[in-house]
Amino acid sequence: MKDNQSGNLLEQETAQPIPAQPREGRPANLPAKFWDEANGRIKIEELIEDYNYMASRDENLIETNKRNMPASYDQYRINIPNELLDHDEELFKQFYEHGFTNDQAQFVYDLANERVIPVLDQLTVSFEAQKQLAKLSSYFGGQERFDEVSRQISGWAKQNLRPEVYDALASTAEGVIALYKMMSSNEPMLGKEPGFEGELSEQSLRKMMEDPRYWRDKDTAYINKITKGFEKLYPGK
Repeated sequence: MKDNQSGNLLEQETAQPIPAQPREGRPANLPAKFWDEANGRIKIEELIEDYNYMASRDENLIETNKRNMPASYDQYRINIPNELLDHDEELFKQFYEHGFTNDQAQFVYDLANERVIPVLDQLTVSFEAQKQLAKLSSYFGGQERFDEVSRQISGWAKQNLRPEVYDALASTAEGVIALYKMMSSNEPMLGKEPGFEGELSEQSLRKMMEDPRYWRDKDTAYINKITKGFEKLYPGK
């Protein structure tokens, strides 16, 4: 009689069924979105995709911190280089939306101060010069008359005044009118008189005009004092 317990599987009288393995449940620490309940397995592709996304986000956050980008638009710390510039909330919002770091935002302000402000200053000077010229044209009765008189004043002033005094006077309408009155008076020339006298006179006013407050500092109060002095000496001119 043969031993049914023989190791020859082909000789077994009855095949023994393999018991079914119990299906494992979702691991305790695994989020439900990564578990395939129907097949009882982990969703490997979804898990890898989510991991890569998180890793990329962390790298971006680290890089952002390294680049000194503020956490929000109102946390930019900008050193304002010019009084004509100011903290602009709308501009800061645009900085933030475009991913500007604090250093990049500061560079924009510094560049504006270096390139834009000088242009604005030139435009302001040009606009003021046009206003002064319009005032002179009106004073002398028209542009044609002023063009003629201005050549006479310029020639006279260059012969009789120091360059710095001439430049200072010729920079304002009031100064040009004062030059015209001095030229028309045929009095001794500015800078030729040795002393200063306290009473109101052509000589005392010209001496006052040699003061740096007039030709260098352009002190408004001081200039007005001299202008009014000439108006008193030469009313109607």
